[in-house]
Formats: sequence, structure tokens, C-alpha cells
Amino acid sequence: MTAGPGPGPAARVEPRPDHGGAPRAVPASSAQERVWFASRMAPDASAYRIVDELVVHAEVTEADLRRAFALLVRRHEPLRTALRIVDGRLTQYVLPRIDPPLRHVDLTGADDTRQADARRARRTELARRPFDLERAPLWRAELLALGETEWAVVFAAHHLVYDAASRFNLHAELTEICAAVEQGREPKLPELPLSYTGYARRERDRLSPRRRTELAAYWRARLARLPPVHRLPLDHPRPAARTFVGAEVRAGLPPEVTASLPGAARRLGTEPVMLCLAAYVALLHRHSGQEDIVVGLPVTGRRQADVAPMIGTFVNMLVVRVDVGGAPTFAELVGRVRSAAHVEDRYDIPFQTLVELLPVPRLPGVPPLYQLAFNHVPADGGLGAASSGSAGCEDDLLLEITADTVRVEYNVALVEKGTAEALLADYLALLVAGVSDLDMPLPRPPVAPRPGDAPATRPARTAPGGRPRTVAARLVADAWSAVLGTAVTDVHDDFFHLGGHSVQALRMLARLEAEHDSELSIQAFFADPTVAGLATELERKRPRRTAWR
Repeated sequence: MTAGPGPGPAARVEPRPDHGGAPRAVPASSAQERVWFASRMAPDASAYRIVDELVVHAEVTEADLRRAFALLVRRHEPLRTALRIVDGRLTQYVLPRIDPPLRHVDLTGADDTRQADARRARRTELARRPFDLERAPLWRAELLALGETEWAVVFAAHHLVYDAASRFNLHAELTEICAAVEQGREPKLPELPLSYTGYARRERDRLSPRRRTELAAYWRARLARLPPVHRLPLDHPRPAARTFVGAEVRAGLPPEVTASLPGAARRLGTEPVMLCLAAYVALLHRHSGQEDIVVGLPVTGRRQADVAPMIGTFVNMLVVRVDVGGAPTFAELVGRVRSAAHVEDRYDIPFQTLVELLPVPRLPGVPPLYQLAFNHVPADGGLGAASSGSAGCEDDLLLEITADTVRVEYNVALVEKGTAEALLADYLALLVAGVSDLDMPLPRPPVAPRPGDAPATRPARTAPGGRPRTVAARLVADAWSAVLGTAVTDVHDDFFHLGGHSVQALRMLARLEAEHDSELSIQAFFADPTVAGLATELERKRPRRTAWR
């Protein structure tokens, strides 16, 4: 096994002389803002690194594959994009050109077992390596030669520039380019009528003040009195600061489900995925005793035809709220789930904007609006190889289903493997029972939850309130007032209770970091979102510039 020379250093945002011009600076898309903020919350942002593998069967050379990637990079702006905070706003920096970061690995002399081990090792290594989000490109790939006409391309990208639909598009284009090389013709690639930066501009233009007001009224009514946290029993008390280390368990979908699911969905006049989601809602109701069930559901954000062939990130999160009260049958629950998930054209509101608009209490360590998620992977997707170690995890619990597999991803700080396995087994049993008997009454919930589910509380006050007294507190108060537009009257007032939201919090931290040359922890601020708490964090960091002391 031999490796070719590794890629050179990642291209900086500042252009080199042969780039032919300066990078373009454009406001980020709402999907990029959501991912960027979430990745800032996670010390290990592996949850936002997507690793993919494509096997190419074609008579192509390493040089052919390098030229193929060069064409992909020219076509798709996100493959040459970095992101920075500028004046409190997340900004895309799109380079005119980059040198694709490709590494060649020769496995042609290895047997099948060694090749499989090497491919698995390369996927693991690329998943582990972080990206510097201020330097393009936010992806890397390795070209693994398996035989004379067989290659494995291992591709890793940050979710800021790549999503599940991008995976399909990259596979399709790379396959077509290789086929064209083999056949001696020009590749037939889809038209790209819109650039990603053009999409980001259009998205912001559409969310006009009038549209924002309409969406705010709709979602405030739909999510009024939303539970701040679920009551699903947890194995461990919730930490004051969010954690992002996850693990997973998975199982095959029972044959009786795959055989009968389409017919059951037709009888109910809905899609099969709605029955799968209804079974998940039934599971959460059964184990929590809660009748107000809230689930996060990713939507692709690719309804317009002109964005369908693009590589980039478009995913938004839809908050699905289901009333399970009144002892519905499984069929009735499917109807409620379908009604909750189908919100016409109102799910185009960015999730972070929804967080801004809703006066939901913010509890330390608790993700806003929802903590339990569901995802359906279409037939052309896949779950990838099972994880044998720790991985990133955004939610307390995520159930993901494909045409033949169910996976439960869980936060290891909250849930034990045995609990996740029991939940998975119970889900499969509920799905089998519901699909075979649509009039099945939902199982009764338990009498009481297990201990350990109590949400964390704010740290107790350790100092008197009132106006800021220390130098650090006054500096924080100045930034706080500039962002919120209100003066600080009590250093223990909660930033979010006063109307602040996540994006404003980031702007305030960015301002303090720029002025005082110190990196502040967004996690620490969420654990204690007060002037006193942030002033303590600022003093603890001991900035290199000390003129303000």
C-alpha cells in the first residue's frame, strides 16, 4: 500500500496571485447560519462533517479524476467557499478558484480484506479531521486505486457546504464525467441556472418584513405554550452545558413492515413516511406519558427546480407538534401527524428565525424548541457504515429510517446504550403492530418516568444584582446594550428572557472577541446567559490585550 503526496495546505480566504481576482463576500444562507451556530456550540463538531464514499468502475486515471474534481469545483461555488463573521454577520467568501485537495492512495496490491480495512480507516480518519471554517475548501477527498478499472473516492465535507442531496448530485456528476472520459465524449451535466450565492440573496429577499410578520403570527399561534423540554426519561441528569457526543444502535426493518407499509399508507391516503413518524410519536408518548409531543424534522429546502441540481447546504428544521390526547387509534394518530407535518409553504422560515420569534424559555443544556428528532432517508440515500465509536449528536435522540434500516442516535451524556436498544426494539414493535392493525389503540404510557429527567436549572446567584460594577461587567454590558438596544439594569437578568436570541448572542460574542482578542465560549454563555456570567468568562480567558483592565 503506497500513498501519493498529500494535498498542500488549504487555500486561504485571501487570494493567491493566480486566483485571478479577490474572493466575493456575500451574506451566508439561513441554512449555513444554522449549521455554523450549531457547530460553534459543539467542541467536537464531527456531527457537522459528512463522510461519503463512491466506487467508480471506469477506465479512468488519477489525472482524469483530478480533472473531474476540478470541473466540479468550477461548477459549484460551495466547493470553494469559506465563512467568516464580519460586523456580526456570517459571510460567505467564495474564491474564484482553488486547487482541489485530493490525495492518491494505491491499494491495487492489497487483497479484498486489506482493501476493506484501508477504506474503513480512511473514512474514519477523514471524519475525525476538523475543518478551519475560515479557510477554503471545506471538503477533502482521497482517490483509492483498487484495481485497473476500479476506484473508491472517499469524500469528506463540512455541512456548511454539503448536505444529503448534495451527495446524490456529486455522485451523479462524478459518475457522468468518468463515463464521458471512458467513452471519449463531453459530459452531459445538468444546467445550473442559479449560483449558491444567488440562492442566498433570493432567500433573504423573500423573507421580507411583511412575510416575516405573517410567518411570526402563524408560528406563534401553532407553537403557543410549547413545552420547553420533553419528558422522555433519561438515564443521566442533563448537564448545564450542551454536549454533542453520540453513539448509535440500528436494526433491519422487519419484512412484514416493508411489505405492508405502502398499502397501509394508501388506505390512509398518505405517504409511508407518515406512518413511520406516527410510530415514533407513539413511542415517545408511551415512554414519556406526554400528550404534547414535539419532534424536529429536517426538510430539504430544495422545492424550487433551479436548486435541485446544486451542491450546497439547504436543509431547514421543521418543528412538528402532535397532540396525542384522547386515546387515538394508530390511524387517527397518523392523521394528526400528517396535519402537523404538512404546513403548506410556511416551513420556509429559517429555524433560527423561529427561535428568535418564539418566547420559549431557554434552559441550560437544552436545545431550543425540540430535543427529539426524526429523519427519513430516501431510497437513493443511505445511512452509511455503522459507527463503532463516538460520533457527533445534535439531539437528545434521533430516529432515522430508510427503506430497510432503522437507526437510533443518542446523546451518551443522557442515554445509555441499553435504553437506546430498548427504544429501538419498542419502536419496531409499534410500527409492526400499527401497520398490521390501523385501528390499534395506542399503548398506555407508564405511570411515572425514571429519575434523571429533571431539566437543569440556572446557576444560583452568587453575587448581588444591580448595575455592572466591575470593568469586565461594564464591557459586557456595553456590548449587551448595543445588541439588544436596552440598558443593563441588573447583571443577573437573563439575555433570552429579555428578548435576545441565538444570532444576537453570537453577534455580542463576536464583538467582545474582536475588541478584546479573546475567544469566548458560546456554551458557557448559554449555561449562564447573564452579564455577570459572561463577565466571569471574559476575565477567565485573560485576553492577550489587557488595556481594558
